[in-house]
Amino acid sequence: MATPSTQIAAVVPPPGMSATSIVVISNTHPVPKPDGGDVLIKLEYSGVCHSDLHSIMGDTPMKTDVAVGAGVDEKLWMGQRVGIRVSQSEKCWREYIVSPAIHVTKIPSKLSPDLAAPLLCAGIAMYSSIMKTNSRPGDWIAILGAGGGLGHMGVQIAAKKGLRVLAIDKGEKKRQLCISLGATEFLDFSKVDIVEAVKASASGLGAHAVICTANGERAYEQSMQMLRPLGTLVCVGIPNVPFRLPATPFDMIVKGLRIVGNSAGTAKEMDELLAMAVAGDVKAHIECYELSDLLEVLGRLERSEIEGRAVLKIPE
Repeated sequence: MATPSTQIAAVVPPPGMSATSIVVISNTHPVPKPDGGDVLIKLEYSGVCHSDLHSIMGDTPMKTDVAVGAGVDEKLWMGQRVGIRVSQSEKCWREYIVSPAIHVTKIPSKLSPDLAAPLLCAGIAMYSSIMKTNSRPGDWIAILGAGGGLGHMGVQIAAKKGLRVLAIDKGEKKRQLCISLGATEFLDFSKVDIVEAVKASASGLGAHAVICTANGERAYEQSMQMLRPLGTLVCVGIPNVPFRLPATPFDMIVKGLRIVGNSAGTAKEMDELLAMAVAGDVKAHIECYELSDLLEVLGRLERSEIEGRAVLKIPE
């Protein structure tokens, strides 16, 4: 099948070019050409997250290979359903995208593309974050933003790895979602003092690990306060406005705390997560939309109206 020269794309216009929209749908966006070592991929589905909302950056898409560059074996890639981990995503949603073949992950045939797409971003980010905590079965792990696109994946992964999950979010719908996915307890931050609640649930000492997918300064302050001695905080939520974590050298030395950041994961971790998904241990809770609904999706994300993950279906 011949590759077209132009494509449909949702792009962020240059400053001053659009007074009415932060994202513009274009029907004449050029299709990129693969260079040496690259593959050209046609998107089927793409997730949309708060990072997209705040920075207007493309989420990791779901794709099918349609062309290859020099030095890439066509037989290994042509027609394969593949995905690209979040660190390789582009700054817009489009039909076609080029990626180095080395960063492309083949998607198991048992996974549908709409459910697989979130694994390449939210799923791998949370899987890698949980692995970075070095937690063991039976440990307490608190997840802030547990009912969101990132958090709901983390709840499932952590629970399947034998961790006791304290899911922190707001509202009855998110409580039901988190409990159904394996959370040990749901803590509504609008109703309780979540620092004291976490400590009370975790033997009075606090969580062994905290993963903060929220992006507010208060959420990060509370995350530090929830940790027990030798605990680990994984920073995932990207703030709109920079701020400093309230961590003193005294706290770090005496309590032996550890702070790490994470946004993606390794190829090995991606394969492990996909294996969990094939086994039915992890499944994205999605709301699917057409590409033309992108502005509505961004608005719903801003109002925190989406439980789980929003996914865009890219036109064929």
